Amino acid sequence: MKTTITVRHLRPLQGRTVYALLDADIEIGGVVISILGVQARHLPKGGTSVHLPTYRDADGVWRAAVVLPEEIREGLSDAVLAFMVEEGVAVAKAPRTEAGADEPADMNLEF
Repeated sequence: MKTTITVRHLRPLQGRTVYALLDADIEIGGVVISILGVQARHLPKGGTSVHLPTYRDADGVWRAAVVLPEEIREGLSDAVLAFMVEEGVAVAKAPRTEAGADEPADMNLEF
């Protein structure tokens, strides 16, 4: 089954940890799921990590608002990081070789 991830709507923030929010559309077998508020966070020793949107539960603990299979979560993280590099708000660790890297407005990743 074909899966396509499209990352869009980058919103830079001035936060200490979360420095950008993005939206993503994940199409699996013709069904599109939109995830709003994907977080780009600074890592303590440099670099960026990608996190799903979160909420605070009744006990005050932060929880992921969306649960995705590992394969989809990894694909989403790769697509978000590639989009951020394309937009100039992150630096690639290694040269990118993904197909579709020349698309300026949205970043699509298929797997």
